[in-house]
This record gives sequence, structure tokens and C-alpha cells, in this order.
Amino acid sequence: MPLWICELKKMLLYQKGLLYIGLFFIFSISSMVLFDKPANPDIELNASQYASYLNQVKGAYSEETQQFFANESAKISEAKVKLKEASDDYYDGNINESEYISISTPLGEILQYEIGYKIIYDQFIYIREEPEHRYFLYTNGWDGLISNDNLDFLYILLLLVLVTPVFCFEFDSKMTSLNLTVKKGARNQAVCKVGLTCITIVMLCLLNAGSKYGFYWLKYGLENGNYPLQSLPYFATSNKSSTLFETFLWLTASKIFGSVCFAILIMFVSVLIKKYAFTLFTCTTLILLPYYGLPLESSKYFLSGPLGFMVSSGYFRGNEYVRNMMNGQMIFVFKEVSNRLWLYLFVTTLCLGIGMFLVILIRNTNKWCEIAPRYRLRPLHLMLVISLSFLSACTSSTRTGERNIYNYSFNQSYENEYYHFYVEESETIETQIVFLDKQTGEKQNFVRDPLSALTRVEKTVFGNGIYVYFMKYDLDKSEIREQMNRLSIIEVNSITFDEKIIFEKNLNTAKTSINLLKNTNKDMAFFHSISGFFLDEENIYFVGHNEIRRVHQSTGKMSVIIRFSILRHLAFDGQTIYYIDEKSQVVKYDTRTDTEEVIHDMVTQYFILTYNEIYFLNRKDRQKIYAMNLSNLTFRKITDVPVLEFYFDEQSIIYVSKNDLKQYRMGWDQGLTSDL
Repeated sequence: MPLWICELKKMLLYQKGLLYIGLFFIFSISSMVLFDKPANPDIELNASQYASYLNQVKGAYSEETQQFFANESAKISEAKVKLKEASDDYYDGNINESEYISISTPLGEILQYEIGYKIIYDQFIYIREEPEHRYFLYTNGWDGLISNDNLDFLYILLLLVLVTPVFCFEFDSKMTSLNLTVKKGARNQAVCKVGLTCITIVMLCLLNAGSKYGFYWLKYGLENGNYPLQSLPYFATSNKSSTLFETFLWLTASKIFGSVCFAILIMFVSVLIKKYAFTLFTCTTLILLPYYGLPLESSKYFLSGPLGFMVSSGYFRGNEYVRNMMNGQMIFVFKEVSNRLWLYLFVTTLCLGIGMFLVILIRNTNKWCEIAPRYRLRPLHLMLVISLSFLSACTSSTRTGERNIYNYSFNQSYENEYYHFYVEESETIETQIVFLDKQTGEKQNFVRDPLSALTRVEKTVFGNGIYVYFMKYDLDKSEIREQMNRLSIIEVNSITFDEKIIFEKNLNTAKTSINLLKNTNKDMAFFHSISGFFLDEENIYFVGHNEIRRVHQSTGKMSVIIRFSILRHLAFDGQTIYYIDEKSQVVKYDTRTDTEEVIHDMVTQYFILTYNEIYFLNRKDRQKIYAMNLSNLTFRKITDVPVLEFYFDEQSIIYVSKNDLKQYRMGWDQGLTSDL
């Protein structure tokens, strides 16, 4: 049997290489199918609306494109104003329902594409900055394929388990001495091993690249591959003259080169150390240490070795800066790798690979005088534990079996059986959360932080039974202007007052911990604008100025579930979110099924949710207070006078009359109304 066939069978069958390769592709494709998220999820959520605009402007920027956006912006703005006027006239009784429908229907047809227009308009703003190199195209497919520099840990693991036994198996089975007794030693066998390993790695890279290309082609489409690379915002500052498809080919070739060099590195270390564990530990360290340990994201691309070529998208990026808010200066966040430097790195890495290959051959050549080694490595207790658990270490903290009503208007107060928690604001002292003991009447500070000067507690609380939650920001005051470094949600047991962090988010994009977090500006802006939050058994819901985001407590997965132009009011009953849309209608959003339903005949600017009813100011009846039963959806009138605002306690409803601007109290039985 030829030597190469023997070595191939040994690597793929006896050492279970074929099994590992099969498992790799199963897990790789499965992870893409299950966990892939589009770079711009708004495009997928509004695909038809976005596509209708993209088809009209696809390609290069032109004067006609600019005029198109100017006309479309004016048309949408005019439609919004007219629809608002028509709604006001209808609710005030100036026009009847048929007139309202005839006016609002064509306006609604225009506004139904508004979200898609906002997405394409953002792309328009980006493209007109450099129209010669940026084209309109559907970006999610190409962004997913080439716009990332993440290290494929599953692929690294495959290379380690596939290549490490190539030589370590011989040392472990004591076959090395026998192989060296043949006429030419193990030189021919070593050449065969290295050659077959490199060919296998090349085939793996090609198959892996092909599977990713096929996946993104099927899921998103990979059209317009001849458009400039700079059409993708990830490569906005790139100086490379390359198309999208050419870049994909270059990235594939670079990954092949980097993977082959990494495989040679593994074999080089294995013939020197001759131990499985030491080889795995050393090679893993040589890859992960520069990937995570360097302060600047682009630093890994300035090092000779396989790492830069295995995540080679950085070679196609340009210089990237952010402005220092304290002194106004621009600071580097990514430094461009020039073509000359890339060539130097390629040559030095190639020379290192050739040098390691020669050492492998030398170590597999007859040396009769070195049959007995001078010394033997003493056994070591090696800790080979590579923690790949980047989980949030947070389990579901909201207690099941308890249900609490959350009203956004009352998010500064919560009351349970023992205490009343509320935000206390004063001109003399800083705003703080306090709690009042219902039995003794004693008031104390709720947040007990020894480093209170370095934290900022937000003016919002949420409660569920004995558990109370608050939100705080950790501050960095080392600069002239303080910065928010971290957002935390704290759970407090109101019986024992034990605290537990159930959610944390790093907000400092300039000082992320060894680059483990790659934050987006959009996400950071949202976390800086949170005005409230609430929880269920599995998720935390954050309220921003125009959207609600859901974050899973265990996985940290975040998604936008509700968008609105203006936040008027919202409420949550443990499963359903109620909010007011642009037409002043109350919408129910089921968090378990992710479905929405408009509550008909309920038009309002303000409401309060209780366990059984929704109390609201009825826009259709001159702002009088009505109540809707949540079980049978029936309505009943509470007041006979128009009301400006209202709230209630356990005994009565308190409202401000629109007629005389005085405050009144009404008993729940509606039998008592008194002037306050």
C-alpha cells in the first residue's frame, strides 16, 4: 500500500478525522441556520417596503436619486400632517367616519412604506458622502459573508483535533524510534504527513467557504457582487480597489494560507513537545492571546503568523477614528494595513512556515547519537481548561407564580406588602430611591452603594412581589467629562435586602475588555436613552425613546419588538404589552407569540392598566374617563365631565376636571365625588 494512502487512512479513519470533519460541518451549518442574525435586522422586518424603494435607486448615486429622495421625504411628511389633522377632526366630531376613511385611506397607503423609506434613506446618507465608491444594494448577504473579523472557534478546534495527532500519535504509541530505524528515517513519512495535512486543510477551507457562500446566497441573496467594496459600511474607509466578490475570493485565499500555516505550527510544536496536552495548550495560546490580548483591534493584523490571515477582513479596512468628546481630537480605533506591509507579513509568515517545515524534517531524521535523551520532562498537572462560556451567567430572576402590573407613568414607584419604594427628588439633595416601612413609617435609602459617587441610579423601579429592581450606570470620572461605563439591573429581596446583578452591559466602546465586546453605535445610543424597564420570567424589556427591546436574561440575545414615533404611555401585565400607536389606538403585543392586536373603539392619549380593566381618557367622548373590561371587552363610563388627567389609589380615583381645572376624588362605587 502506498505510504500516502496509509497516512490518509490513518488520519481520516483511525484517528477519526473524517468524523470530526463531518461533525464540524453539521455544527457549523446548524449554527448558521439557528443563530445567524442579519447585520441590519430592520431590512428583514420590512423587506417588502425596503425592496420597493431599493429597486428604484439600486446602483450608483445620481442627481435623479437625490431628487427622488427629496420628493419622497416631502410626500411622507405631508401625508403625516394631513393624517394627524384628519384624525383630530374625526375624534372631535368635525367629520364623520366615511369622510375620515376617504381621507385617511390614501394617506395610509403612503405611510405604510415609511419604515422602509427610513432604512433606504439611512443608506442614502451614507452613500452620498462618497458616491464614486458606494452603491445602493441589499447589504445583509454580503455583510454576513465578509463583514466580520470574528475568529471561528469551531474551525480552530477542528484544526487542533485533526492536526495534533498527526505526529503526537507516533510519540504516544512509541513508534518514533521504530520509524527512525528505516533507511531514510521518518523523513519521507514526515513529508507525506505534512503534505496530506496541508491538502486536507485546503479542501476544508474551500468547502467551508462554499458552505457559507451557499448559506448567505440562499438566505439573503448575494447579488451585485461587482459593486465596490466600500458599498458596505464595514469597509467605509477602505482604500482597496476591489469588488465584493473579489474580496470574498481574497478572504478565502488568505484563510487557506493562514490555516495551512497554523496546521504547520501545530505539527512543529508537536514534534518539539511530543505531548498532546502541551501541544494543544501552546497552539491555542498562540492564537487566542494576540486575538484577545492586544489593545487595538487592528494590532493582530500587524503580526506575522497565521492569525491575521485567518481573520483577514481587517486587511481590507481603512483607517478608522472616533472623536474624543473631551478634547475634540480624533483617536485611532483601527489602523489600515497597507499593501506593502501586507506583502511583508505574507513573506515573513511564509518564511516562518518553511522554517517550521524544515525543523519537522530535521526532527524526523536519523540521529543515532541521540537515541537516549539527556533529560525527560517531568510529569506536570496541566490545567487545559479553555473557558469558552461567554454567557451572561445570569439565570431567570423574575419569580414565577407572581404577577405585577407595570404602568410606565408610575415607573418611579412600587409598593408591596411591607414597603413603599419610590424616587425622591429634591432641590437640596441628589435624586435617590427610598423606601418607606408601612408599619413604622421609617424612611431609608434603598440603594446602598459604598461607591455612590461613581454610580448613577436611574429614576425608575420595577417590582414583582418581594423582589424590587432598579437600574444604575457605573461612571468613569477620570476624564474631564464623565462617561458611563456599564449598565446594570439589580434585583433586591425586600425581606433580606440581598442584592444580585441580573443583567450587565458594557457601554464603553473605547475601553472594552480586551476587545471581547464589539458594540455598535446604535445599540450604545439605545442603552444611553433607557427611560424604563420591566421583566417577565425569561426576559428584560427596556423602554427607549422610540422603541422597546427585549433581552433574554440567560443568552443576552437582544431584539427590537415594538417601535413607535412618540412614547405616550405603555403598560405590562406579565405577558401582554399595551401601548398607544400613532393613531392614538391602544395596541396589545403578546410577548409569547410576538403578535399584535389593535383594541377597537379605544382611542386615547393616556390609560392606566389594572388587573381586570383598562381606565382611559376616551378621545371619542370629549376626554371622559372610561373603563374597558379585559375579559369581555365591554366599556363603561366613569365620569360625565371631560378630564385632563387622572390617577387612583386603593380607595378612589383622583382626576382634574377640564371644565374648571380643579381636582376631584371619586369613590370606586362612583357614589362620592368631592372637590380637593
